[in-house]
Amino acid sequence: MKKVLKVCLIALICVIVTAGVICMIVLPVSFKVDKNLIKKYPDYNVSVEKRDGYTTLVKKDASGNVTDEAFKVIAFTDTHLDANKEKGNYTLEYIIRNVVNEKPDLVIFVGDNITGGLNGRRTRQLARTMEKLGVYWDLVLGNHEGDNVWSISRKKMVKIFSSCDHCLLEADKKYTSDGELVWGYGNHVINLADSKGVTRSLFFIDGGAYMTEEDQKEYDAEYEDKGCNCYDYVKESQIRWYEEAVSDIAKKNGRTEPVASVVFDHIALPEYRIAYEKITGETAVTQNVPAYNVKDEDGDFMIMGQRRETICCSGHNSGFFDAILKAGSTDLVVCGHDHVNDFVLSYKGVTLAYNVPSGYSSYNLYTKKLSDTLIRGFSRYTFNADGSFKIEQIHNADLYPDAQDEIKKLY
Repeated sequence: MKKVLKVCLIALICVIVTAGVICMIVLPVSFKVDKNLIKKYPDYNVSVEKRDGYTTLVKKDASGNVTDEAFKVIAFTDTHLDANKEKGNYTLEYIIRNVVNEKPDLVIFVGDNITGGLNGRRTRQLARTMEKLGVYWDLVLGNHEGDNVWSISRKKMVKIFSSCDHCLLEADKKYTSDGELVWGYGNHVINLADSKGVTRSLFFIDGGAYMTEEDQKEYDAEYEDKGCNCYDYVKESQIRWYEEAVSDIAKKNGRTEPVASVVFDHIALPEYRIAYEKITGETAVTQNVPAYNVKDEDGDFMIMGQRRETICCSGHNSGFFDAILKAGSTDLVVCGHDHVNDFVLSYKGVTLAYNVPSGYSSYNLYTKKLSDTLIRGFSRYTFNADGSFKIEQIHNADLYPDAQDEIKKLY
């Protein structure tokens, strides 16, 4: 009897293991890619150099000379490439189409890029797709990367992406000048340069996912919205690293003033809410279209877009925005996270911008019954050699109107 039970137990274990292996092979979702859509553009003239310890992008002419051209960056956020295959097909298709049509110098993903469980295959698929497009690309993580037991870890995701030839994401650990380990995965900075030197720094910050229970208890008194204030925040070590990098880049470029910079961080800083309410006078969410380019008594103003839902920032303000003001470098902060907010405003001389959301699996204006369009698309950022920049919001509904009815059927 014992032998029979032992044989049965071994057989059962074998069946379970075999079933698990089959599930891991069969269940992970990847997406349909039309290979005919993927085209490298022959006049891509961006090169990567290592200058003073920093990854630096330059544009070169046919003779190999560094030019003073502007850099065109397009950014996607909240692509949410999850287990919904049909919606994911559209998301990936439009990422490809928009990169091919725009011919950007750099592509950025602003978090919640690959989500859901069993997502290792999808992570590698996005990486392969971007590599085939032949353009440099970079990213930050969002709150949904690695947020369930079936997902690959945030660390693993960063390792996969950073191993790609055209991906500028850095997986190595960062330290402050006093040797403190910088919190998070994928914190890094890259520089844009022209023939005269660095023109702008791009900071990529891991804004985390959700606060620990200890943090929630400690900062509970700060919460204004108990429903969403558990989101994470930029940590003190990251702030110190940012401050030191701003100073170091200026010093190594012989500047007395800091080099202009932009910060990409998935979760909106608390100042997004503070500024919006101050400028508009609205504390509750409305569907009102704000007045644009009308400065208040402090010179703050709305630039474009709307707040259509709660601004889901962290309940704890760690002081990153104050550090940004003190450092005097960053004039633009870009976030994602809230899928139907797309406003851009100027607050204390810094532009706080929501990137246009890009994924069809996530909630949107159509599913919220706020519009007959989904406002999926991307944002275009033009960074000029003189330090100025321009933001444009591009929607797939305008670029590909004939496909919108078919997409709506998925909902």
